[in-house]
Amino acid sequence: MKSMTAAEASKSLLSLPADVLLFLPTYLRDIEDFINLAATCHLLHDLSLHTSPRTILKLAAAASKIFFRPDPCFLVAATARQVGEWASRSPENTAELRAAFRKGMDGLLELALEHAGLTMERIRELHEMRFSTINPVVDLIDKCVGAQWYATPNFWNGGVDDAWTLSMDPPETFFHLATYGELFAPAFDIFLETGAVPEVLDVDTRLEFVKYCIPDWACYACQNSAGDVKRHDGSIDPRRAVEAVGPYVPFLTTEPGFPKGFTHCTHQLGLRHLLDSTRWNPSWTQVRAAVGGDFEEEWKQELWWSVVMCQGLEGMMMIRPGNLTQWSDRLVAWRAKIAALPVKPTKFKVGRQETYVFPDLRGDLDVATSGYACGT
Repeated sequence: MKSMTAAEASKSLLSLPADVLLFLPTYLRDIEDFINLAATCHLLHDLSLHTSPRTILKLAAAASKIFFRPDPCFLVAATARQVGEWASRSPENTAELRAAFRKGMDGLLELALEHAGLTMERIRELHEMRFSTINPVVDLIDKCVGAQWYATPNFWNGGVDDAWTLSMDPPETFFHLATYGELFAPAFDIFLETGAVPEVLDVDTRLEFVKYCIPDWACYACQNSAGDVKRHDGSIDPRRAVEAVGPYVPFLTTEPGFPKGFTHCTHQLGLRHLLDSTRWNPSWTQVRAAVGGDFEEEWKQELWWSVVMCQGLEGMMMIRPGNLTQWSDRLVAWRAKIAALPVKPTKFKVGRQETYVFPDLRGDLDVATSGYACGT
């Protein structure tokens, strides 16, 4: 039997009904194959425009280690807002989100593959953002807590004003900060209107994210301190307790020393150090100053700082030259609402630390590492 030539095979393929050809992307290996398929001819290109965002995300995830590094942090940040919106639709969805956090960033990506998606237009935007925003901000983070920071001459003897022992991966730190914003930024608008925060954006949910999706040995190692984990009645406070699940599974080993397979990065300690860095904060001070500057009341300033800092991927664009205009109206509105607040927001005491009812990344990190860096 004579085999078909490539041209004959192509002609045979293109003779199939359009509703059949629409299924082709679901059988491809990854996003690179999808792009190549769409470039084959006009028909397949036009049909590719109708590929579902969920299918495109699955193809992107299949090549995450190549095109969307760091894996899986990049794609998690790119889809986290969609995941958060899905989780807000019911208590059951909220519970599923919290369960996904316990698997770390991998668990969040798994949830995104079920309930989120990406378009090729959005992927192109993310590619442009890689060069316009992500890489420059990652470079700044590196100068604050990374290898460039450590390379400062006379580091331990006055070369920097905040010398400390940290092990950081600046790209991952960028996406940890961005993902926190993508997930929890909607809470600010709700809080400024109602004075409350829904369950999906509350302290319990935020701490589950910080503990498991920004893994740090200090978070796990210090959680056994009775003063940090137990309530006054002796029961375990789940907001502080950390279990050996997800990224902390290596701690189940009985071998002596640091568990093999656990991250060497001090993600939580380093991110908290970054947020107070004298090299990180000037750019954000300029953003706030552009619409009225800072508040004298400490709690209003802490809320204002959090609102500006934690706006996700697009929010990181604010500190890049020429990008503030598109944020000006929102910043002015947020600042005015904060100025009008008459009462200090509630703070929740967890162990030895406190964190606000609104998304308070500094407070959340202090709680997670309580007993090591901030516990007194």
